[in-house]
Amino acid sequence: MIRPLLITLILLSPLVHQAQISDSKTTGKLGVSFNTGFNGELYTLLATPGLAYLKGNSQFELGLGFNPFDRTDQTLLSGEVNYKYFPNGLEQKFNLYFVTQLAIIHNQRNTYYPATYNYLFLDAGYGFQIKLFDGAYMGTNVKVGTFTFNKTSGNPYEGFHSTDFFDETGLNLEFQLHLNYYF
Repeated sequence: MIRPLLITLILLSPLVHQAQISDSKTTGKLGVSFNTGFNGELYTLLATPGLAYLKGNSQFELGLGFNPFDRTDQTLLSGEVNYKYFPNGLEQKFNLYFVTQLAIIHNQRNTYYPATYNYLFLDAGYGFQIKLFDGAYMGTNVKVGTFTFNKTSGNPYEGFHSTDFFDETGLNLEFQLHLNYYF
């Protein structure tokens, strides 16, 4: 049940983008973003600097992230794509938005039982942001979604056997803070 839903959401995302573009005369703005998020599945804080593109009421972000508090026995690296839609535009001091996120997180654990996990998250949620000054925004959001992972381990015990994507799925809750600046 989860697999067809996940595939359908990914395939329909370009149609959502086309439906949100209302004025082709609006010029886009390029900017930078800095996202920090607490992931409910990994119980960790991820920092993700990236690029942002704003056109009309739609914003796209692409970033590469890391855990700023990495332990010596664990490495976390991530890549994420965010899409935000501002139904009321960005002209107000406080702006509400819908957000979708596709994230890939690589988690390598070098403990007594070493294992490597690759997570795939698909989340959607709602948030708000505050206009600090012209071109600068700070905001927060909460997202809920689904995830799957693959695991590889050299450990011979049955509890540590390898799994593939979509063998196991689950639900995820994530909180995020962000700073954006557009040129």
